[in-house]
Amino acid sequence: MGNVDFLNLEYIILRIYELVTGLNVDLEEVPWTVLYWGGQLVLLGLTLSVILLAFIVYTRIRIVFVEHEGFGDKDAAVVSPLEEAPELEKGNARWENIVKLAASGDESNWRRAIIEADVMLGEMLTEQGYRGSTIGDQLKDANPLQFTTLDLAWRAHKVRNDVAHGGENFVLTERDTRATIDQYGRVFEEFNFI
Repeated sequence: MGNVDFLNLEYIILRIYELVTGLNVDLEEVPWTVLYWGGQLVLLGLTLSVILLAFIVYTRIRIVFVEHEGFGDKDAAVVSPLEEAPELEKGNARWENIVKLAASGDESNWRRAIIEADVMLGEMLTEQGYRGSTIGDQLKDANPLQFTTLDLAWRAHKVRNDVAHGGENFVLTERDTRATIDQYGRVFEEFNFI
């Protein structure tokens, strides 16, 4: 059988006509107007589908553009260097303390470091305007196009939940601690929080 390189609309309409009427008819028995308007209806449907698809693609592109534009405006807000400096130093000193706790040889300090880093994450998310009563809710609210380290934040927050809910039963290794603190650090760096 050779390749079919055409679309036989008359045949499709004939089969639909037979399905609707229940009659087994030949092409000559079907009124010409049914075939004509059936073909026109199919062409109109295809045309509308292409137009709607183009509209959906255009709308999605505009939504992404507007989201990025709004995010950029937030970063471009003019802030006096005098206002920014104390907050930045406070965040860095706090982060340095977390890094020291994570670098110690004591497992209880590792747990404190992870919990403190998660508290900082919550403050950062609130400051960035993410909605939600918990850090998990705020992370669900985040847009991955604007929050490129969202997956890292989820992984680090999961470890924090394991530490907080597992208590002493959850075995925390130095390697896990360093990886988790590194994940928090990369999230904070994306938002210039540290």
